[in-house]
Amino acid sequence: MVADDLPHLTDSELIHLAEHIKSETGIALDSSKRYLFESRLGPLLHEFNLRGFGDLLRIVTGNSHSSENRALVGAITTNETYFFRDEHPFDLFKNKLIPDLLGENQSASVRIASAACSSGQEAYSLAMVLKEILFDLTKFNVQIKAFDVSDDIIAVASRAQYSKFEVQRGLSDDKIQRYFDCIEGRYHLKQELRSIVSFARQNVLKCNGQMGKFHIIFCRNVVNYFSAQDRALLFVNLADMLLPKGVLVIGATEFLKDSEGHFEKKIERGSVYYEKRG
Repeated sequence: MVADDLPHLTDSELIHLAEHIKSETGIALDSSKRYLFESRLGPLLHEFNLRGFGDLLRIVTGNSHSSENRALVGAITTNETYFFRDEHPFDLFKNKLIPDLLGENQSASVRIASAACSSGQEAYSLAMVLKEILFDLTKFNVQIKAFDVSDDIIAVASRAQYSKFEVQRGLSDDKIQRYFDCIEGRYHLKQELRSIVSFARQNVLKCNGQMGKFHIIFCRNVVNYFSAQDRALLFVNLADMLLPKGVLVIGATEFLKDSEGHFEKKIERGSVYYEKRG
């Protein structure tokens, strides 16, 4: 179904779809994003044999677990991602954050979160860093919990299988050979790395404590899609998910709205991170 063949998206349908998307994902869209609605949601009309956007809206409203709603969330939240995206946070993780946690107690339990993990490249990049500095992951109690709002993208991430194009984005030939097995043209992450990463569907704006507490949270390239009110709520929830002195890493272009004073800004070799006040 091409754009010219799409049923008309009325202003009312756009408004109500935007409200539904914000409720499900936290992403704030307005009428200026009409093309995004049509280009990303239009194909769902054909996929589910719907007559128009009104039919889609009626099905997904109040039915978060429907296949149509899962597809809608997946279509809207599909974001650009690749291995070791923006190198500085991973250098910070390798040279500062993990050594600080394990420096005095090699047997310490380390819990790491990758929020809005998309198709898993960030979480698996963190696992690769841990492998490089710890050598034998079985000797350490390290866990990475990754979560996203899309069931479909979580399923993709959990499979840990990527195309040649995807692994070549951000990974050297050496890393590809070291961490993947190529099977019938697909690159499968090695089990040692997969074993320390788990995935779950979770909207960080609607946390209720079941995710547990973490030493380090990566939540990058997310908040710019949120309203000011939801940005503030996001950082309150992230602070609640962190242990005392835990660390939050956000995107380089993102601004931490911390009106309640949960965090202290830190700078390490040009990399910015935020430490939860004890």
